[in-house]
Amino acid sequence: MTDLSAFPSSMVILDCETTGGRASRDRLTEIALIEIEDGQVVKRWQTLINPQRPIPPWITRLTCITDAMVADSPTFDDIADALFECLDGKILVAHNARFDYSFLRQSFQRCGHVLSSKTLCTVKLSRQLFPEHRSHGLDRIIERLGLTIDNRHRAMADTEVLLAFFEHISTQFSATTIRTACQQLLRRPSIPSHISQSDIDVLPEAAGIYRFYDANGGLLYIGKSVNIRERVLSHFGQDHQHGKELDISQQLHHIAFQQTPSDFGAQLLENTEIKQSSPRFNRRQTKTKKLYQLTLTTDQQGYQHLKTDVADMTEISTITQRYGLFRSRKQAEKKVLELIATHHLCQKLCGIEKSQRGACFGYQLKKCRGACCGDEPSQSYNLRLQLALAELKNQQWPWSGPIVVEEHPINDDWDDVIFHLIDQWCYLGQVTDNDECLATLSRLQHTPVSFDLDAYKILLRFLLNPSPQKHHHLRIKPISIEQLEHAS
Repeated sequence: MTDLSAFPSSMVILDCETTGGRASRDRLTEIALIEIEDGQVVKRWQTLINPQRPIPPWITRLTCITDAMVADSPTFDDIADALFECLDGKILVAHNARFDYSFLRQSFQRCGHVLSSKTLCTVKLSRQLFPEHRSHGLDRIIERLGLTIDNRHRAMADTEVLLAFFEHISTQFSATTIRTACQQLLRRPSIPSHISQSDIDVLPEAAGIYRFYDANGGLLYIGKSVNIRERVLSHFGQDHQHGKELDISQQLHHIAFQQTPSDFGAQLLENTEIKQSSPRFNRRQTKTKKLYQLTLTTDQQGYQHLKTDVADMTEISTITQRYGLFRSRKQAEKKVLELIATHHLCQKLCGIEKSQRGACFGYQLKKCRGACCGDEPSQSYNLRLQLALAELKNQQWPWSGPIVVEEHPINDDWDDVIFHLIDQWCYLGQVTDNDECLATLSRLQHTPVSFDLDAYKILLRFLLNPSPQKHHHLRIKPISIEQLEHAS
């Protein structure tokens, strides 16, 4: 066997077969491992595992593992202690390591063990060392190495492929190159000194929000992710490329989290809580007190003038009939200048040049077609202005009234359906039944909700595109006050 001493000195190459693709729901059916110490294979081990549930037929077709084959095999509980002793403290190597590691971690967790190992993903290693190849799946690696595999999708056969892959790497690259590549992939976030490993271990690999608190319980930061655990750990990179990350890391004493059925709920919850709590380091999503828009007026000669106005945050229907949403007047005026340059609009009619008489300066430079001095007919100028503004037209509310968006779970980490009440692009919060819908809508008749630009953008992304609706299991239910009152 080729010497593998350029790789980590103590590692376990492994592969798992399962009843499905979700670690929270599915179970292991087989595991195989090859243990390597100081560049030499010291142990090979494999076993079938009784998952204590039926193996789906499509899984059997893929792996050839049947219910009969695992009926008399040990359960994971039976092998947990010995397996944990074998893996603990070792670097775990797998193809798409996140998949195998998530199954092992949750399986051990159910048995009372906390697995916290570094992982080396051979997909990422292949991408790093062989960037000239487009695909880095195990079948492509088998093909590139010219291997013949009789039991593809069985744990030991796939593990042997990874060992052959490591041997191939050892013949193609210098020890220094291999060590550098492995070190880069194994670089593990440095957990802040005030946070224990147990605080990290409870973080789920699921959608939701997380909150960082200081020693006195002060809220430092709120974030969201489709994988809470992975996102939290990303804050603790050793290089701390941003000063904010370093400040958070130094002040962090406690982490809390809240799961949601999908990324849709996570984004809305994050936005709502940031607006309500104003965490110390969430500067970008703090509550916007003013928004600016572009409006049109028509003069006596029939020419349309563009003007920058402050938006009335409580008149949602008016906001959606205007053009653009800008956080500052300067940002709005910058956009107007871009439109003028691109579409040869008149600086005077667009409110940039304040002189009352004569042609605008752009006309002298032949950048304006003369609407300011009557050389361009109003119908022609107005049409070009409307075409220029088309990209900035805000989306009007496409339903006749409020809607409830049902957010269904996308995995078994969450059991309930969440109901979100939305009207005129304003997120009105979660509701549990018709009575709560009625109460919320009735209350808002007396206290109008303020337009929230960030919520508007989130809702646009999810509610107008069938693809995210399908992916996040969202169902839109238009409602009316009459329907609610009748149902109640």
